[in-house]
Amino acid sequence: MATEAPDPRTLQSWEDAFQYPIPTVQKLEQQLRTTADDNREKLRLLVGTSYRNLLDTAETIIDMEAQMEQVELKLGRIGQNCNSRVLDKVSGNALKMDTHARGSDVERYTFASQLSVLRNAPTVKTRLMRKDDQHLLIAKVLVISRLVHKALSQSKSKPPIVDQLWEKLLSARRKLLRRIDRRLASTTGEATSLVESMCAYALATSSTPSDVLKHFHKVRKEKMVNELKKGGDELAKRGINALQLCIQTCQETQTIFPRRLAEALAKLKAHPLIQDQEVRGLYELNLDVHDRWIGDEVRNYTPWPRHDELQRPEAERILYRWSKDTIIIFLKEVKTALQGEDRLAEVASLRQELIETWMLSGPRMAGVKFANVLDDLRDMMNEKLEAIVRARTQALQGVVAELTTGLDGLPANNDTPGLSLWTTTTDGKDLSNGAQAFKTTILNTHQGRDQATLGVTAAFDNWMDSVLEVKGIVKSMKEARWDDTFADEIEEDSDDDLGDSKQTLLSADDPRLLEDVTQEAIGNSLQDLGKSLSQIAQSVTDGKDDGAVRKAVFVLRIVRDFGDRIPRLRLQERSLPLPTPFTSDVLKPLHTTLAAHVAQLTLSSLETSLASSIKGNTQTHILWEGHPPLPSQPSPNAFRFLRELNRTMARLGDDLWAPAGVAVVKGKMSFDVIRLLEKHVEAIKDSKPQKPIEANTQDKESDEADGKEKGNEADAADVAPSTQEDDLRDRRLKQLLFDALYMQRFFNDDIKPTQATDDLIKKIGVTDLDDAAVQRLKKNAAEYAKKTYLLFALLA
Repeated sequence: MATEAPDPRTLQSWEDAFQYPIPTVQKLEQQLRTTADDNREKLRLLVGTSYRNLLDTAETIIDMEAQMEQVELKLGRIGQNCNSRVLDKVSGNALKMDTHARGSDVERYTFASQLSVLRNAPTVKTRLMRKDDQHLLIAKVLVISRLVHKALSQSKSKPPIVDQLWEKLLSARRKLLRRIDRRLASTTGEATSLVESMCAYALATSSTPSDVLKHFHKVRKEKMVNELKKGGDELAKRGINALQLCIQTCQETQTIFPRRLAEALAKLKAHPLIQDQEVRGLYELNLDVHDRWIGDEVRNYTPWPRHDELQRPEAERILYRWSKDTIIIFLKEVKTALQGEDRLAEVASLRQELIETWMLSGPRMAGVKFANVLDDLRDMMNEKLEAIVRARTQALQGVVAELTTGLDGLPANNDTPGLSLWTTTTDGKDLSNGAQAFKTTILNTHQGRDQATLGVTAAFDNWMDSVLEVKGIVKSMKEARWDDTFADEIEEDSDDDLGDSKQTLLSADDPRLLEDVTQEAIGNSLQDLGKSLSQIAQSVTDGKDDGAVRKAVFVLRIVRDFGDRIPRLRLQERSLPLPTPFTSDVLKPLHTTLAAHVAQLTLSSLETSLASSIKGNTQTHILWEGHPPLPSQPSPNAFRFLRELNRTMARLGDDLWAPAGVAVVKGKMSFDVIRLLEKHVEAIKDSKPQKPIEANTQDKESDEADGKEKGNEADAADVAPSTQEDDLRDRRLKQLLFDALYMQRFFNDDIKPTQATDDLIKKIGVTDLDDAAVQRLKKNAAEYAKKTYLLFALLA
């Protein structure tokens, strides 16, 4: 069995090899002999290779020695030639050759480079202007272009294209300045961009820092004025933008001037403009090629702005002066913008926003006193609100014009057809929407409101709504809370003394002032309305106008509707009620006209019926009561007259007869009826009534019955005719007195009889009509009036 030989490298000594069996030792011997032969062959190959390398190295050393000899020979020659005299001679010859070569081309190369730069400059500026943040780079290119143009202008052979290119550069400069002004006027963006635009302006116009500050203030002031002068409806937004622009300008001025601007201008002095990395990066100019030929003046030009010209005290002085002037201009422009404004809500919103803006940022605006500006804002806005309120209240004269137009459109007759409730609500659609239209129609019909009346009252409602808009404005002013919102801002201002009183000023004093002005203006307008209506009433009732009754009815209904709405003009429930403008000077002529019309239509029929009663033979005395018998109910003439009087009043319109109108009618009727009855008394006394058959028969029967009882039959049969006529006349006079007392119960509100009634009693002069009988008549008339007063509702 074969045995594997061990690895010789694992044996620690030669004795370890003989611990294995003999065959294994033999294999181990063969393995070692084979390994020794291999190693001997490798060694022989390695020694042969090294020998060849040594031979190559020896040959290289021999070559290097030969080359070194040649180098030493050449260095020796160079050392012999490198003396001062030879070098001076060589450099002189080289300079002469260079001068000769450049002298003929430098002028041509310089002109070409400068013209190329000048021609490409407008293209560069056009490309850069498409961006909003390259103002400073454009200004640098503009300065380089100006220097190049100056060099080209001094050339003897200046081509015409130079001037054309310069015109383009001037146009680009104007565009750049406009862009810079827009950036300076803008309130958006960071301060870094604003400082860069200011540096561009200083570089383009060779301005000092103080000039830059003044120009910055000028641009912002113009922007503020233009903002307020813009047309449109957004007055509040434009006013807030203008005030915020003023405040932000002050803050940015304090941030930028003078330190940040001075630092930015100082950086421009660091190196020549032509060496600026941004300028050299403009591929259109190709400065890498044209740099050496563009000219020393252009190549070496370095901006030298006076960055330290403006100091902080001077900057603060300029800022304070600008702040004062700008706030004055702001207030003036806002006042001008408000001149054509008549919207209360817009002005109130502007007031709220302006005061909020000022209280939030105003203390940080240097150069002005916070409290003074706040007072100016309050006074200006309150004055405008008051002016709008006064103008709106004065617009009540337009309602008077509408009333006059309605009067002129009425027919020239006194017919006043009434509206019927049964003919105005026949449309079933009137019951929709909660029957609102139906109820409105019913109310308008009952109140006698036709289209002309509704037109005038609608104009009054519109006027009243426009005036009462101030009620919501006052409420919002009172509800505004200033203490909690702006307490911190107010406390930061050491010059402000409004910390405790601002809430009172803005939410109490200002609304109360507006309320007082509004109430005063409304009162004055209502007084003017009363005067105008008084003049209209006089012109309607002067007797020269056709259709006076119809116009009087129209005016009375307008006055009633106005009077119902006037209490709603109170701005506060606790305020004193507004005085009514409709005095007796307005109402009495109109009521008198209606009373005269009613009297004209009814008294003539009464007079006719009374005249007819003298010729008739009515026997109303058979219904008399008491002893002696006296009338207990009015005659048909009196009753018919009262019914006709009530109907005539109703035909004019039930809604017209307010207590004042009824009182005028009663007063006139009381006087005219008494005068008419007095005339009738004379007519009764002067008349010779015919003796009625029925009456004579009854009188005879009565006299016979009395005679039989008294035993005077002969005297009863021989009664004189004159005595019967006197009895009939007395009965008529008593009935007439009762009618007068009965009618006076409706015409005289006082229970006591009038002097005219007493005169009538005396004038009647019935012999058996003593004081007791008169009292009985008055009592009977009063009792019958209580029974029948509901029949004459308008007189009750």
